[in-house]
Amino acid sequence: MVRSSRRPVLNIVAVSILAITVTTGCSVATPVIAATGARLVVVATGPDGGRDERLSLFASVADGDGVDDLDYLYVVHDGDELCWTMTRDDWQRDDAGAAVWLGANSLDAPGPTMPRGQYRVVLVDLAGERAERVFSLSAPETSAYDLPAVRLSGDRVIVDTAYPVNTAFFFDSGGNVVLTVPVAEGETSLDSLWADGQWRSGSDYIAVYGLEPKAEIGFFSWKIRLPD
Repeated sequence: MVRSSRRPVLNIVAVSILAITVTTGCSVATPVIAATGARLVVVATGPDGGRDERLSLFASVADGDGVDDLDYLYVVHDGDELCWTMTRDDWQRDDAGAAVWLGANSLDAPGPTMPRGQYRVVLVDLAGERAERVFSLSAPETSAYDLPAVRLSGDRVIVDTAYPVNTAFFFDSGGNVVLTVPVAEGETSLDSLWADGQWRSGSDYIAVYGLEPKAEIGFFSWKIRLPD
């Protein structure tokens, strides 16, 4: 999870860029942010109904010296003086055809809610060259939305959800996603989600993600332990 820091945003970004420029002698090709995709995600923080808002943010990026020349990806909310910093060590990469998307699924704010309004995405390469793009988060208040709920009955999973699009997430013991598969409301056998009982050896937990398409908000249930 990439957490935010709260301090004078412009100063930290400027100092980081200056340091990179001084200490490298790489090509000065300018990076590009072709597009951004952002979604608010509400995550269960425990079995008692606690919840936390996160931001899923990915940027379609390019660089004349190659994607490996990219060094930092900042997500900045100037109004609340928040900045999330990602590097090649912690950003997620998704190659979709010729497009390369970098970002994270779970940017976490200091409090339980993500600030709304305008954000900046700043991309910096090894030479200190930068690109910037703005997006707005205008999601509605989420407290009135229910989280999906998941329970088990033997080797069957029972999903209670108010959302038309739902996905089962299988996790290993370290919390890493090992499989995602569409799932319907109601009762479904685990074997039908992951054939031949492979869920027994390939995963330890299951959760359900529901998407509210009108509000463009995702909702994650609490993870529950799978039977041995």
